[in-house]
Amino acid sequence: MKPQIPHRPMTHRVSSNFTLFFKLFIPTVWIVFFTSFTLSLFIISEQSLPFLTAPVFKYPFLLAFLFFLGLIYFTIMQLKRVEMAGDFYIVSNYFKTLKLYYQDIQYIKIISIGRLQIMTFKLKGKGSFGDKIVFLASKQLWNIFCNSHPEVKSTLDQLIK
Repeated sequence: MKPQIPHRPMTHRVSSNFTLFFKLFIPTVWIVFFTSFTLSLFIISEQSLPFLTAPVFKYPFLLAFLFFLGLIYFTIMQLKRVEMAGDFYIVSNYFKTLKLYYQDIQYIKIISIGRLQIMTFKLKGKGSFGDKIVFLASKQLWNIFCNSHPEVKSTLDQLIK
C-alpha cells in the first residue's frame, strides 16, 4: 500500500518574482561592497590615497553608509513572500514560513508602482514577523487570485485604506 500524501490546499503566489532579488541579492551585494570600501578607508594609510582617507571624506562617507544600511534594513529587507488561499495566507521571509488567517488583518495599505504594488497587511496583534506584513505584489498575480476567490476579495476590499 502506498503512503498517503496529506492534502495541501492550493495556494496562489501573489508576491512578485522581484521579491527575492530585492530582499536577498541587492542587500547582499550592497553590504559586501560598501562595507569593504568603508573598512578600506580606515585601514589604508593616508599616504596611499590622500583624498579618500582624509577625515573630511571618510567620516561623512561612514555616516552615509550607516544611513543607507539602516534604510535598506528597514525597507527592502523587510519584504516577505506571500501566497494566498481561500481561508488563510502563507508568509515567508525565505527562512521561516507562517500560516496566517485573514481575520487577523486590521487593515491593508496599497502603494502602486507600475505593474507592482507594495502591500502592507497591518495585523491586529504582533506575531513572529511583527505587527505588519509588507510584500511586493504583482498586480497580475493579485488579480488572478482575486478573480478565482471573490469571497476573499470582498473581505480584503473592506480592509483597504
